[in-house]
Amino acid sequence: MNGRRPFPNPQALRVFLCVAQEGSVGRAALSLGMTQPGVSQHLQALEAQIGQVLFHRQGRRLVLTKTGQDLLPEARRAVQALEGFMQAAQALERLERGRVEIGASTTMAVYVLPRYLTEFKRLYPEIRIKLESGSSERLTQRLLQGEIELAVVEAVEHLEGFERQLFYEDELVVIVPPEHPWARKEEIAPEQLAEVPLIVREPGAMTFRVLGSALEQAGLEVNPIFYTDNHEVTKRLVLEGAGVGIVSSVVVRPNVRVGNLRALRLKGMELRRLFWLFYPKELGNPAAEALKNTLLS
Repeated sequence: MNGRRPFPNPQALRVFLCVAQEGSVGRAALSLGMTQPGVSQHLQALEAQIGQVLFHRQGRRLVLTKTGQDLLPEARRAVQALEGFMQAAQALERLERGRVEIGASTTMAVYVLPRYLTEFKRLYPEIRIKLESGSSERLTQRLLQGEIELAVVEAVEHLEGFERQLFYEDELVVIVPPEHPWARKEEIAPEQLAEVPLIVREPGAMTFRVLGSALEQAGLEVNPIFYTDNHEVTKRLVLEGAGVGIVSSVVVRPNVRVGNLRALRLKGMELRRLFWLFYPKELGNPAAEALKNTLLS
């Protein structure tokens, strides 16, 4: 069985097209900025590769053979495709086109990343971004499987083949409405949580884990009356007077600014949340590299 022949040298195809247009090796050499022997060598190599003669001489001109006439439009399409390929590659390198997929834990996706992504879009308007939110565990798996290129997650120590840099540091705070007896305090004793209707994220959520671990170390127990699946529900319940909530500080920042909620710390407790940016050691995507740099700037 005969193997496939190798693809022609792209420069040989350009030489073929130019000689067909100019009608001579000399004029083609001038047009291409090559020597006449160089042009002749490319033509001879192409003819040897396809096993056909492409030109015959008529007087002082080179004229296409029937084979040359048939292959001319194919050569033109091949060169145009190669030029299109190089133009696309250069556009990707110049960040004039491209796409990048990033995953972020829900808190980061909703409350932090939009500012960064808006700035990135201002700098690189032609790059498409896909943002996926979810749990840190799920996004870590997506990253390992190559389904996203960047991930902002928490509580992940190390991933083989990936770099990790601190992206955002947050803390858990207690939130109450402005009319609550605690509203004018800056902090409360952790034991006081047992005295109020408490609203927290559901077991399994990172917020619940951070809070539960801190309370366990302090030897305290609480009995929440509401478990929610997102911070916005927690805030809404607190706004309606259903109880006292515990959320990430970044979540309640807009409410504190307008004054419809107050945020307090738990005295003597460190309720930090560290969010890390993970990315492959070799990204291989200029758009993802640019987004990574924007996030870390």
